[in-house]
Amino acid sequence: MARAYPWIALARSGEAHCHAVGRHLLFQLSDLHLVAAGPLRSGVDPLENLNRAIDLIVASPSRPEAILFTGDLANSGDPIAYALLRERAQWLSDAIETNFVFTPGNHDDRASFRRHLLGRDAGDGAATEPIDQVHWFGALRVISLDTVIPGVDDGNLSDDQLHFLRRQLADPAPGGTVLALHHPPISSPIRPMAGMALARPERLAAVIEGTDVCLVLSGHNHHASAGLLGRIPVWVSPALSYRADALVEDRFVGLPGSAFTRIDLLDGRPLVTVVPVPLDSAPPAPAGPSAQTPASA
Repeated sequence: MARAYPWIALARSGEAHCHAVGRHLLFQLSDLHLVAAGPLRSGVDPLENLNRAIDLIVASPSRPEAILFTGDLANSGDPIAYALLRERAQWLSDAIETNFVFTPGNHDDRASFRRHLLGRDAGDGAATEPIDQVHWFGALRVISLDTVIPGVDDGNLSDDQLHFLRRQLADPAPGGTVLALHHPPISSPIRPMAGMALARPERLAAVIEGTDVCLVLSGHNHHASAGLLGRIPVWVSPALSYRADALVEDRFVGLPGSAFTRIDLLDGRPLVTVVPVPLDSAPPAPAGPSAQTPASA
């Protein structure tokens, strides 16, 4: 699927993209807010939105190398919610032979996340440690960083995490690097969400400047945004569960709406596209997750 080529070392001053070669396709699904059963208090059914998104992906001719889930996968860290997502991911993997990157958000529980999504049981000392991961898809590297501060809604990266990232980026990847995290390192027009962004984003900017990072992906805000961290493009994905009204600045107003992101990378240059998920009628597709009954724990 991906074409791997040797790394091209070009030292052109002022270029804002990594010097990678090859073509890669990723999908990003963010802020699922899955619950054990039924709708959220707002009446939104997050599992139905996920099922519709999966049906849409399977019915399409596009085949991503990986699907990145960027946080708030469960609404309150419920193990059953993670089991539901694991079921759907397995069905999707069987249908289109893709891979997955799961990144936690502030609504997730690290211990349950590790156990039910990553298949890892950690001791008491490690159960609450940040979940930082490195994945390779051919020549493309995806680094996932856990920005969660347990018990609060805003995000942070510790000194140890930034050191980890710096060590990983010391060796360039032939296809470049995509960085995935939950909390955006850019602001939001919605003031409450702007106050819950990644703290001290300039520290992250200093680590990735001049590296092979092509794109920073995040979620959390429930609305799509694009910006820059230094000279690196940043994308904030829309939410799969429901959307925020970006025209209301002083408070968060949730509205029905579901979407995910398509990311095309060509020689280190990202093309990011929003894919709406129909809410009123299911897309034409073979019988899939939307026809299945929810799993039990």
